[in-house]
Amino acid sequence: MNFQAGNLRIYSLAYEEWHDPEYLKAAQDVQRFLTTFLASPEGAFYTSMDADLIEGKHSAAYFKLDDTGRRKLGIPRIDKHVYSRENGWAIEALAVLYAASGDRQYLDQAVRAAQWIIENRKLDGGGFRHDAKDSAGPYLADTLTMGRAFLTIYEVTGDRAWLARAESAAKFINANFAGDQAGFITSKAPTDRSYTPRPEREENIALARFSQSTFALHGKPGLPRHGRTGHAVSSGAHDRENTCQRVGTLLADREFSSDPIHITIVGHKDDPAAQALFHAAAAYPSGYLRLEWWDTREGGFPIRTCNILN
Repeated sequence: MNFQAGNLRIYSLAYEEWHDPEYLKAAQDVQRFLTTFLASPEGAFYTSMDADLIEGKHSAAYFKLDDTGRRKLGIPRIDKHVYSRENGWAIEALAVLYAASGDRQYLDQAVRAAQWIIENRKLDGGGFRHDAKDSAGPYLADTLTMGRAFLTIYEVTGDRAWLARAESAAKFINANFAGDQAGFITSKAPTDRSYTPRPEREENIALARFSQSTFALHGKPGLPRHGRTGHAVSSGAHDRENTCQRVGTLLADREFSSDPIHITIVGHKDDPAAQALFHAAAAYPSGYLRLEWWDTREGGFPIRTCNILN
C-alpha cells in the first residue's frame, strides 16, 4: 500500500502542476487497482497483494500478461488485514486525487475508508490501533498517517470536523510518543524484551510536517511542541541519511521557516459559486498550501489570525 498510495498521490500532484492527462490517467489506474484488489466490502483497504502468483516462484512472466491473461491463471494472495497506517496512506492519496480531478467518487471513497477506521480502530484520546487487536503498541505511525489523512480531507472539503480529528490525533501523539530528548518514539511500549522504542527518522520528518500544518490551521497551544521536537530530529545531521530523507528534511525546514500560500474562500458551503471557487483553489499547484473555507454560519474563523482573500 505504501507504493500504491505514494504513486497515486504523486501522479495526482503532477496532474495539478502540469495538467498532463497522462498523469491523471496514471493516478486513476492506481486508484482502479486499489478498488479492484485491495478494497474491502466495507470500504476500508487491505494491506497488500503478493508479488508472486505461486509463493516462492518469480512471476515476471505473469505480470507481463494483460488483465484477462492474468485472471485466467489466478490472482496473487491478498493480505486482508486492515491496518490504520495503510488506510491513512490510501485515504490521503484519494483525497489528493479528488482535489486534482474534482471527481466526487474519490472523496467518497476516502471518507468511507476513514469512517471505517474511526469506527473500528479508534483509541480513546484521538489515537488509533494498528489492527483489530494489538499485542503491543499503540504505534506512532498509525495515528500519524490517520492524522495526515484527516487533515488532507479537511483541506479538500473545508469541513471542520476533519480538522478537529486531525487536532485530536496530534494531541494523542503529543501525549503518548514524546521522547525524553528530541524526537518521538515509534511505539508507546516495547514490542519485546530486547527492544526499547526510539525515534525513527522518516516518521519524525512526517510528524514535523504534519504538526506544522495542523498548528498553522488551528493555531492552538499545545500543538507545536511535537512539531518543534520532531523538527529537531528531521533537521539534524545524519551520516547515513538517504536521498529521500534529505528531501524530507529540506521540505520540513522550508515549511517551518516560511509561510505557505494562503487562500481563504468566504461564502456559504451550499453556494455553488463558493463551491466552485473552493474546488479551484484545492487544485492549485503548490506543494505548500493553506486553504480554508469560511462559512460565516459556522461561527468565527477556525484559526486565530488570517488574511482573507475574496
